[in-house]
Amino acid sequence: MVGLGDFASLTKEYVVVACMQEGPSYVAAFKKNSGELAWKQDRTFDVPKENEQSYTTPIVNIRNDKEEIIVLGADAITAHDSASGKEIWRWGTWNPNHKQQWWRLVPSPVIGDGIALVCAPKKAPVFAIKTDFTGTKQGTDGLVWETSKEPILTSDVPTPLFYQKKFFILSDLKKTLSRVDPKNGNIEWILELPGKYKWRSSPTGGDGKIYMMNHNGEVLVVSANNGKIIHLAKLGG
Repeated sequence: MVGLGDFASLTKEYVVVACMQEGPSYVAAFKKNSGELAWKQDRTFDVPKENEQSYTTPIVNIRNDKEEIIVLGADAITAHDSASGKEIWRWGTWNPNHKQQWWRLVPSPVIGDGIALVCAPKKAPVFAIKTDFTGTKQGTDGLVWETSKEPILTSDVPTPLFYQKKFFILSDLKKTLSRVDPKNGNIEWILELPGKYKWRSSPTGGDGKIYMMNHNGEVLVVSANNGKIIHLAKLGG
C-alpha cells in the first residue's frame, strides 16, 4: 500500500512506488505493460515510529548513463539500482541519537548538478548530498553543504525546485523563497512572501519564472533571475 501523499515515478521499464509509513518500509517496481511486480526492496532503519513516516516521491537519477532510484525517508536518503532495487548508497542520519521523536518527512528529494537536496522537517536544515559514491556515509562524509548557519533556508512541506541550474527553496515556515547555488549553498537572493496565508505548494519553474500558490488560492509569479514579483493572481477561496 502506498502511503498518503506518495506518488509513483517512471523508469524506462517500471513504475516505482515507495511505502514509508509506520511498519514495514519498502520500495517496489511494477512492469509498465502488465503491472506485474518486478522487484521489492525492503528499507530497514532503527528509528522511532513517526520518523519512519515519509510522504516523499521516489526520484529517478541518471548516473553514468544508468538509472538510479533516490528515496528519502526514515532519517536517511538511499539510492537503488533501477533494475533490481538493490541499495547502492545511503546517507544519514540528520537526526542523531533520535533526539527528535516526531520527525516525519514531506518534501521529496531534488537532484541537480550531481547533488541531491533533502529537507529535514520543522525548521531543521536543508542538506546537499553527493550522488557519486557507494556504501554508507553520514555526517560531513558525503555532505556538500548544509544550512544550519542559514536558518532561513528550511522547508517543512514544499519540495524545492531545480531550475535553470539553480535550487529554489520555499520555506513555508519562514515565508521566504530563496535562490541558491547548488555547488556551495550560497544564497543569491531572498524574497519575503506577501500576505498572511501559508505558502506550502511546491514551486514550479517555467518561462524564466517561478510559480507558487498559497492556502487562499493566490498564485504568485516571480522572476527566476532576480526574485522580483511579476504578478499575484487571486483565484478565490
